[in-house]
Amino acid sequence: MNITLYKAAEEVRHLLEQVDPETGLLPEGYDEARALVASKAQAVCAFILENNAQADMVELHAKALLDRVKTARKRSDWLKEYLRTHMAGSGIREIKSDDGTFHAKLEIGRDESVEIYDAASLPEDYLREVVKTEPDKTLIKKAIKDNFVVPGARIVAKDRLTIK
Repeated sequence: MNITLYKAAEEVRHLLEQVDPETGLLPEGYDEARALVASKAQAVCAFILENNAQADMVELHAKALLDRVKTARKRSDWLKEYLRTHMAGSGIREIKSDDGTFHAKLEIGRDESVEIYDAASLPEDYLREVVKTEPDKTLIKKAIKDNFVVPGARIVAKDRLTIK
């Protein structure tokens, strides 16, 4: 029968309750029971160390995998910009694979965003307060679209490359 640390320690506690109060004499089997607890405790310690070592290895491997994911994403982003630049430079607006599994479409000037080229010259009405004062690009874009002149800001059209 395989005895657990819990059961072995329980046996030691039970034997300690049987100590003779007048003589202090330990009951028979106490030393063996205590040795068994020590042996089981050593096994538990060894298991904890091994378990932590395995957890550290898995954590390190997971970090390495996440680093590989980050590197792959950066590489794809770089290649997407590379493709967009060369499609725009050569006047190609759309490409399709021969088997129809993907296509890439370059939409010139499709995406708009507000570019703040001189935040200091923006009127206070176009600034919002967060933790610090920063331009409210949504409000600025709406104002420019509504034909208001907003000093220090303009709408810039950008290309978008979609790959499906």
